Amino acid sequence: MRNTLLLILLACNLFAGAQAFSLTTGESVLVYSLPKTQFCIEVETEKVTQKPGIFYRYSERYLATTNVVTKEKVNYRLKGIKVTAQAIADSTRTYAFVQSKKMQTNHITVNSKGILCGINVPLAEKKVANDQIETTVEESPVLSNLLPLGEEYMMAGSEAKLAEGAAKQIYKIRESRMSLLTAEVEKLPADGASLKLMLDGMNKQEHDLTELFIGKTTTETETQKVFVTPAKAKANEVLFRLSALRGLVASDDLGGDPYFISIIPSRIKTNDSKAKKETAVLYYVLPATTSVTISNGVNTIFSEKFDVPQFGVTVPLSEDFFKQANVKIQIDPQTGRLLSVE
Repeated sequence: MRNTLLLILLACNLFAGAQAFSLTTGESVLVYSLPKTQFCIEVETEKVTQKPGIFYRYSERYLATTNVVTKEKVNYRLKGIKVTAQAIADSTRTYAFVQSKKMQTNHITVNSKGILCGINVPLAEKKVANDQIETTVEESPVLSNLLPLGEEYMMAGSEAKLAEGAAKQIYKIRESRMSLLTAEVEKLPADGASLKLMLDGMNKQEHDLTELFIGKTTTETETQKVFVTPAKAKANEVLFRLSALRGLVASDDLGGDPYFISIIPSRIKTNDSKAKKETAVLYYVLPATTSVTISNGVNTIFSEKFDVPQFGVTVPLSEDFFKQANVKIQIDPQTGRLLSVE
């Protein structure tokens, strides 16, 4: 180990106070952390927005329908929940690795978070994909573009007259479409692609005009993240609340329905003695299998098991492991588990 490793210790202020280190002048040390699990809960909600059309009062008269939106409404519902585990450095399990002359260690490997990955093994850090949120903005149809009406309607200055003109335009589109489909026109489109293009244009114009009467319903999907780093077991603790009008709200906001999370680790027993820990030069983790459940109090929405290091046992490795030539030790940076010793 080179003396430059001492600079790493001085730069890692986040480890200060987590572990009491006793350093000797000129001693080469490297600070490493064992991992702990942080749960990232992605809550996917569906937002349905309803807006009335400007001619909704005339929908029954001209379109013979009463199934219309008469006032603006917003409604949220839960669409799905996804839970992923990510490793962060555990400040309560941060140690100094001190190289001695008897140890056959060329280098100790830590990742960018300072989490131990192994001894005498190369770093194989996974790339983290960046989450990108795409937003689609829908423009409302312009009334003047939807109503290619004559002077009789446009100059009337009456909402009822404009509604009548829009309804007549809808019926004209329907008649033209039927004529195309039944080949009752003097000249048909040259090919199937041209016919489809014409029909698509008619369908869109009819849809936009009809929305002026029955209203417009827009469905959007929103994804929000909630992070939980458990230090102890949780049983039916409120994770978040979902309001039908405002979507995802804080856990203490009584305006939403509660969703609960339970994090229950299995018990792991160890026979490690105090003497072994005092002579250890490296530590790894035996993580605890932990059940994570999310429910609304009635139905279970998510249930899965994870290996959680902060609920597990810290296991020491003595100096004897590192006296072998070309020894290689690989540690899982996600769980702190010992993967291999070569």
